[in-house]
Amino acid sequence: MLIILLSVVFIILFLQTFFLGGAVLPGIAGLLLCAAGIVSLIFLKKQGRRCFGIISASAGLILSVVCCIFITSGAGTGTLQQKETLLKKIVSAKTVQTAEEKYNAYIETYGEDDSSALCLAKYYMKADEADKSRSMLFKLKNKTSIDYYRTMTEWYNKFDKGNFSYVVSTLLDAVAEHPSWAKGHLMLGLSYYENGDNTSAIYYLKKAQLLDPSDGYSLCYLGVISYDRGSYKAAQEYLKRAGKAAKKDKYLTELIETYQECVAREAA
Repeated sequence: MLIILLSVVFIILFLQTFFLGGAVLPGIAGLLLCAAGIVSLIFLKKQGRRCFGIISASAGLILSVVCCIFITSGAGTGTLQQKETLLKKIVSAKTVQTAEEKYNAYIETYGEDDSSALCLAKYYMKADEADKSRSMLFKLKNKTSIDYYRTMTEWYNKFDKGNFSYVVSTLLDAVAEHPSWAKGHLMLGLSYYENGDNTSAIYYLKKAQLLDPSDGYSLCYLGVISYDRGSYKAAQEYLKRAGKAAKKDKYLTELIETYQECVAREAA
């Protein structure tokens, strides 16, 4: 029974220390104690091994709790926190060279993964490096995540804005894969609106509104389309609701006020 308990504590400590960002020193100390306890239970005499096994199990559990506290408080120095720190350094780098150096440092330590590739892709986009950013996006193993679809859409909108079909195709895949992603439906609705397909725009904007009733953009553009179609009463209602949802969004507030003035003139 003690061997099973020590083995479970050993596994928990191992995961906390090397994968979940727990404090390294207490974690390693706990692992050594658990290992010593298991060895003692196997090789020492009955009385001595039971006593040492209980001590090892108790100490291991205490150190496991310490590791857990470090994880939840964000004060640990384990692998997870170190990885997040390096990822932030990639995104916040001052130059392309620095971002690439941080990326290389990351993959040397942890190997290539989607998180690092996505961070470098976003940095390249910010630095107007179209080819490099697209190359990094194509390196992602998971091409069905929300992060991938969002970043790919941003790439097309920034570097290939006239390519409506690719934007829509990407977003259609996104909402099919993530049907509850409100922002995906909103971006798809806006893409259709910008390209003059108001029927499809209304469909996806309404979907976005159903998924996220607090979103002011879907309400605003439903109001804009209603205004364009001459449905001033509907436009007035949508824009009124959008105004309540806009809160401190300056751009959205100004857009709503502009169209409210237009509606008021037409309805007068």
